[in-house]
Amino acid sequence: MDPNSKASIPNNGNPAKLIKQKVPPLVIKKNRLLSNHDDSNSPTPNSDDEFRSPRKIVRARNLSPASSSFFPTQNRFSPLEIENSNQVNPPTNLTNNSGPENNSQGTQAKPKIPPIYVHNISDYVKFHDSLDNITIDDYSITNTKSALKLNLCSVDDYRATTNYLDESKIDYHTFQLPENKQLSIIIRNLPVNTTEQCIFNELIEQKFEVTSVTRLQNKFKNPLPIVAVLLSKPSIGIYSLTRLLHCVVVVEPRRPSKDIPQCTNCQRFAHTKKFCHLPPRCVKCAGDHHYSLCQKSNDTPPKCVNCNSNHPASYRGCTYYKDISKNKNKKNDSKNTSRLPRSNFQAEQSPPVYTSNKPQDNAFADKRSYASATKNKLNNHPNKNTDNDFMNSLLPLINAFVSQLLQK
Repeated sequence: MDPNSKASIPNNGNPAKLIKQKVPPLVIKKNRLLSNHDDSNSPTPNSDDEFRSPRKIVRARNLSPASSSFFPTQNRFSPLEIENSNQVNPPTNLTNNSGPENNSQGTQAKPKIPPIYVHNISDYVKFHDSLDNITIDDYSITNTKSALKLNLCSVDDYRATTNYLDESKIDYHTFQLPENKQLSIIIRNLPVNTTEQCIFNELIEQKFEVTSVTRLQNKFKNPLPIVAVLLSKPSIGIYSLTRLLHCVVVVEPRRPSKDIPQCTNCQRFAHTKKFCHLPPRCVKCAGDHHYSLCQKSNDTPPKCVNCNSNHPASYRGCTYYKDISKNKNKKNDSKNTSRLPRSNFQAEQSPPVYTSNKPQDNAFADKRSYASATKNKLNNHPNKNTDNDFMNSLLPLINAFVSQLLQK
């Protein structure tokens, strides 16, 4: 039997006679099933009985800049770009004299010039006229309690002023220029019996420009395995040093002292002897000489040159030193509070408390303990004096018992 044929039973109901009928072929085209059989009942392409996916029409986009529409938005980071452009390319003057040289000078930061404190000026007019003849840039003078404070604007004026004060033998003290500042480091784990000269020579051989080497001591004047080294030029390579004289060492930057520095020449505070050009004062007897030339005996008590008390000028319990340290701490506290960001102040403030108008349950509203809640109630209750009534009832019995004992 042909599989393409289909058996049909005639209307007369005789199953013996089978009539073969051809089935039209099926054609699969583009995922659609088509039939060549002309049947009026078969669904047409436009009928609702056949499901057809909608056609997708793809239109070519015109990417020309004239036809494309852009939505302008504001760049939130534009101020940062302006700041960076100002840092990289600073604004130039609109005059004809502006050039690359002027631009390079504008980008360079001005060096910080240390102040000069001049003491014992008897004729201010003469001193002022001499400064006008020496200096080139503008300067300012501030009158303090013990000296005149000179604030200069250039390194050349600073050097010219210090040379004039040295030649005129005028008392003053100042501080080190930033460009002349030396690098101070600490070398640990060196043997105690190693001399400072040996360490100095070894560092010179390793091509470090060393100025001085000092062995540190403890409070009992015993040497420590720690050496302080000053370098004339800052050298970052010194921190990578791990071997010195075949000893394993550790190189660290020296920590600055938190105490107020005291000059060992004039015994005043806030500067050092290296930049002090004041007459010497003794730390032991308050005399007008250096402490190395003092002839005070051990029997005579010392005298402080700052507060005139019976102690050396280097004593940290001096009232003069305590007053200076208190003033310094107040200034530091005021600076730190002014530098704090605004968010820190807001964080310290307590957040606002929002209360609702809804009635709260009494069980959750009262958060007191049982003892605190019942304390006043117990005190308000009337005293029944139960203990007193019991004792009053026992008194006649006790008196009768005592009287019987006495009769016997």
